[in-house]
Amino acid sequence: MRTRRWLWRWRRNPLRRRSDRAEAWAGVAAGVIMAVSAPLTGALASDAVAGNLAEQPGLYRTSAVLREDAPSTDGISTVSDDPTVLTKVQWKTADGDTRTGRAPVETGTKKGTRVPLWLDRQGMPHQPPPGPGEAAVQGGAAGGAAAVATCFLVGGGCWVVRRRLDAARDKAWEREWATVGPKWSRRD
Repeated sequence: MRTRRWLWRWRRNPLRRRSDRAEAWAGVAAGVIMAVSAPLTGALASDAVAGNLAEQPGLYRTSAVLREDAPSTDGISTVSDDPTVLTKVQWKTADGDTRTGRAPVETGTKKGTRVPLWLDRQGMPHQPPPGPGEAAVQGGAAGGAAAVATCFLVGGGCWVVRRRLDAARDKAWEREWATVGPKWSRRD
C-alpha cells in the first residue's frame, strides 16, 4: 500500500500535474547522482588524503643525541597512551648545521642515547609520518566524509527543487481559486 502511494506520480492519473512529474524525475535524478557521485568522490578523496599522508614531502629521517635523561612516567598517571615525552636533543641538519631543541623521545631514555628524529625542510623536528595503516584509516575516514557530504549536497539540491515546485503549485492554486472562489461563495 505504501509503495503504491509513493508511485502515484508515475501512473496515469487525471489529477497528476506537470510539476508532479518534474518532482518525481528530480527524485530519480537525485538518487542516480547520489549512487554514482558519492562512491566516486569518496574514493577520490580517500586516495588523495592517503597519498598525501604517505608521501609527506620534505621530511627526512636522521638521528639525534639526547642531552638529558628523558623523564619516566613510572607511577604517574598520564592522560594519553603516547609513550613519548619532549626531551632536549641535539642533531645535525642536511646542510651540516648542529641544532639543539626538544623532540619526542620514549620515556626513560638515558642521556647520550641516539634516537631517530624526523626533520622538516627547515631542519626542525617533526612528528614521524603516519604508517601505511594509519594513512589508509585516515584516508578512509576522509573518503567517507566526502561521500556523506556529496549525498547531503545532492539531497539538499533535491529539497530545493521540491520547495520551488511546491511554491509554484501554491501560486497556481491561488490563481485558480481567485477565479473559481467567488463563484462558489456567491460573491461577485
